[in-house]
Amino acid sequence: MRHVRLIAFAVVLVMALLSPQTAAAAGKPLRFPSQPPIGTFDAGLLCPFPVYTEPVGPVQTITLFFDASGKVTKITFTGAGYELFRNVDTGKTVVLNVSGEGTLIPQADGSTLGFGAGPGLFGLFPGDSRGPALLQVFGRDTFTITAPDARGVTHITNLVLIGKVIDVCALLAV
Repeated sequence: MRHVRLIAFAVVLVMALLSPQTAAAAGKPLRFPSQPPIGTFDAGLLCPFPVYTEPVGPVQTITLFFDASGKVTKITFTGAGYELFRNVDTGKTVVLNVSGEGTLIPQADGSTLGFGAGPGLFGLFPGDSRGPALLQVFGRDTFTITAPDARGVTHITNLVLIGKVIDVCALLAV
């Protein structure tokens, strides 16, 4: 679960809602490449400075699992993935392994429970647990993505990170 998770979740959710019902009706999972973000996050959204990001090399595979009625019951992220991050102000650049596996479980109340392991990445925005921050995690994680509020905004809450956590903003600041 590695891609700037909140953005990846939004893309997956849209894909899930638009996915062909034939795959769900047949009980077959639907697999497709993840769409890591490409572009610049303004100063203050993740780090105190603007951060450019893009995938480098392979991207992870997203798999959607359906129940008999075609409703998405589980979303997984697997496979290799690497992301480039650049401090736009200084040019300092790092490429991070974000290949850890992750799972999202949609809940009846509109929230989503998530967990993962391995080298992962959390892009935490203002209002998220521990946000704003850009964190690479070598270990395990659990979290909740809230149901969208009236403005369609979700937040990461109940974030638990176990293992080595690297502050990517600090890496890019030097």
